[in-house]
Amino acid sequence: MFKIFQAIGAFISRVAASNAFQIATTVFQAATLAIGVKGFFQTRDMLAKGQDILANKTAAGGKIPVIYGRRRVGAQIVYMDTASNRSKDLFIVYALSVGECEQIEGTTIELDGNPITDPNRFRDGWYIGSDKINSGAGSLNTASQVGTNNGTASAGSGGTNPAHRYRAVFNLHHGAATQTADPMLVASVGSEWTSAHKLNGITYIAASYEYDTKAMFKSVPQLTVVVKGQKVYDPRADSTVTGGSGSQRLATPSTYAWTDNAACCFLNYITNDEYGKGLTSSDLDLESFRVAAVLTDTLVDTPDFNGSYASTTWSASGGTTATNEISFSTEAQWSKYKLGDTLYLKNSGGTLIVDGKTITDIQRNAFYGQTQQNIIIIDDEIDDDYDDEGGTSLVKSKRFHCNGYIDTNKNVMENAKELLGNMRGILNYVDGKYELLIEDTGSSEFTVTDDHIIDGISIDYGNKDNRANKVVVEFFNGAQDYEQDTVTVYHNNSTSTYKNDDGGEELEVKVSAPHVVSPYVAWNMGKAVLSRSRYQTSINFMATPELYKVNVGSIITVTYAGLGLSSKLFRIETMDLQANGLIAVSAIEYIDIYTWEIPPVESVPPKSDPPTGFELVVPTGLAFTDSSGSNPRAFLAWTENTDYPVDEYRATVLDSGSKPVVNKIVNDNYVYLDLLAVGSYTATVTAINSVGSESNPSSALSFSVAQEPIYTGDVQDGAITNIKVNDIDATKITAGLINSDRINVDTLNVKSFDNVSSTIVSHVTAGTKFPLARDGQAYVQRTSTYTGSNASFIPVTITEVRDNAGYVAIFSGVLGNVDGGRVQYSLDNSTWVNANGNTNIYWNAGTYRGYTYVYTGQITTLSTSQSTVYWRVYFSGSYNHTQLSLNVMMDNTR
Repeated sequence: MFKIFQAIGAFISRVAASNAFQIATTVFQAATLAIGVKGFFQTRDMLAKGQDILANKTAAGGKIPVIYGRRRVGAQIVYMDTASNRSKDLFIVYALSVGECEQIEGTTIELDGNPITDPNRFRDGWYIGSDKINSGAGSLNTASQVGTNNGTASAGSGGTNPAHRYRAVFNLHHGAATQTADPMLVASVGSEWTSAHKLNGITYIAASYEYDTKAMFKSVPQLTVVVKGQKVYDPRADSTVTGGSGSQRLATPSTYAWTDNAACCFLNYITNDEYGKGLTSSDLDLESFRVAAVLTDTLVDTPDFNGSYASTTWSASGGTTATNEISFSTEAQWSKYKLGDTLYLKNSGGTLIVDGKTITDIQRNAFYGQTQQNIIIIDDEIDDDYDDEGGTSLVKSKRFHCNGYIDTNKNVMENAKELLGNMRGILNYVDGKYELLIEDTGSSEFTVTDDHIIDGISIDYGNKDNRANKVVVEFFNGAQDYEQDTVTVYHNNSTSTYKNDDGGEELEVKVSAPHVVSPYVAWNMGKAVLSRSRYQTSINFMATPELYKVNVGSIITVTYAGLGLSSKLFRIETMDLQANGLIAVSAIEYIDIYTWEIPPVESVPPKSDPPTGFELVVPTGLAFTDSSGSNPRAFLAWTENTDYPVDEYRATVLDSGSKPVVNKIVNDNYVYLDLLAVGSYTATVTAINSVGSESNPSSALSFSVAQEPIYTGDVQDGAITNIKVNDIDATKITAGLINSDRINVDTLNVKSFDNVSSTIVSHVTAGTKFPLARDGQAYVQRTSTYTGSNASFIPVTITEVRDNAGYVAIFSGVLGNVDGGRVQYSLDNSTWVNANGNTNIYWNAGTYRGYTYVYTGQITTLSTSQSTVYWRVYFSGSYNHTQLSLNVMMDNTR
């Protein structure tokens, strides 16, 4: 429960019960949550917070976060298993967010920090499916991901057939309240993931990976992805709200739309009844939220354009398919565009191609051996083709935005303060409703004179402990893949003179802006914090009830002769109702610290390209050299790779029937082809690095072996056509003439045994030998019917039995009505075990008939002191027979 809301309600109840006055029709500020500029959080280990956002957590028991705006995030792994009897196929469910999100940007997926569009890392490609597409390319993958790969996807790119199986699949589920179970998981691991596993209201990715010997995947892939988060209610798009226009309704989530508007995201949080406070429209002054939403979206100038169009060269491949990607040939051009900014773009003829659309993504991809890509993505489509178009562009920034990760493990108060601090917000409770104000420029709403002040004014001019001449703002930079970044604001805007007004002492303050992704928005936040610290004059006084006309956040004019205050402007920070009806007011000096100031141009560092361990160059220069008089050994050789570290190479040779005849790993750039027969072959070679990653194969080389791999006179060339060995004994074998290297014991083929007695060595007693087979038989013939109950018959004892011996027991008899019959064996003639087969011989035919039962199995529990097995037929119920027979055959060779 949000304690500030409880406290407010309790406070109003106490005031209403007071005899001093009635507040039924009085506009009164009872409590305030966060206070504008002073509500900014000082930094609290933003680095750890950033690492936590991008981390993968496995069954940690923590809550799933909420995503507002657009962020790269990690995931909570809520399911992970391999396919039955095929552990090379791994299935993982990555939970991303609570609630329905606008978009999971599949092509931004990174595994272990590597973009899936990197062809060096992901050689076999992948498939991305979405529950937003019902059929055809892009729809959810529906195939079982266990079996033979039949999907075609080139390295670093995706396939198009959702009915195929791929090396990797990412099915994107956007968290609708009525979404269906993932079809790939149902098809692949249906015994565990059924149609009931819908994860309603959870945005997640169902992924599958097929592991191989070439280390395309290692361990459990750690996934991050860019997500356009919650669809939220926007009072500007609600015609029932004063000043609004549109069909959105607070009570109808299906009408919501995505926006990164800071006021709308905060409104969503306090109205959501699952992870927020659950306030309703009757609790809210929605018109104040609409005004705040308009203010936070106010467009302002950036230093790269300063309000004017600038020349730019850009490309876009639109045409019949259209595109939302715009690319630039240089980083210098690309770096002028920031995430969340608004773009206006003209072609070379001055025609407006993009009219005020949001930049939803900015990407730099620098993959080994490929040209760097400098791309921005907009929430619009260009339907024509442009190549190095010499046009112009203009970019404006929004004053505030919210691109944040809300940790639902924190309480509502903490998250609400963070969201309010993101936009200088003030949440008031006024006349029974919550209203949102943005601390901004304004004018006086009330003039306070001596007549309104009881017992005078106390004044505080501040102190050095709260003053700053340097403010460092920590934020997550959208241009740096949402990694932590900083901007610094200096007093007097000069790094050399910023300490001059403070006796040369550096007064640094660090603040965090965890929901900001633009350096320019972050800089202006820091500028407001710095300016506020330089003007700290505050007053406190007890006021008459007439000040009920203003609220916390209101600007007042104060004239008080006793302190020489004449028409001095202050902004109210707190108002506390006293039991006697008076109001304790605290206010701080008002100056314009809010107007947007064009910040310094961000210096964007060049894209770094550190090795990931997968940048392996495909070997080149593969050539074959046949054996000859001067070259006794045929070999393959290729160009040694000196451009990127290689630990070893794999050479593969296929015969004319495409069967592998050579598969060798070598450390040098050549491999010998000893004993390769005359014929036609095809060879390839791959490079392997020290972490076990293997490159794609080289271009195939076709070659022929013309020279036999032997010399005249060798045994193999037929010079010796027949070898007759009269005597091979143990001495000759151990001496090395014939040894285990020359006899494959697994494939020794003996066509027949001579007329000799053969034995086999015991499993459990070294040196003890047994016959290869043993058998025994017992038979009884009655002169008349033999009836009764609970008795054993026809015992058979078999000696010299080897552990693991197999058995076949055949029981036959002429039986009447019988019950509980079974064939049993014992190793000590005391404890009996049922033979493997029918364990209840039961008949109730009312006549005598002949029956036969066959039992097969294996004895696996003989100890070193046991080699005898006892057999019997036992009836635990009634027996009735004229003839019984038991034949047991035991095979010691198993």
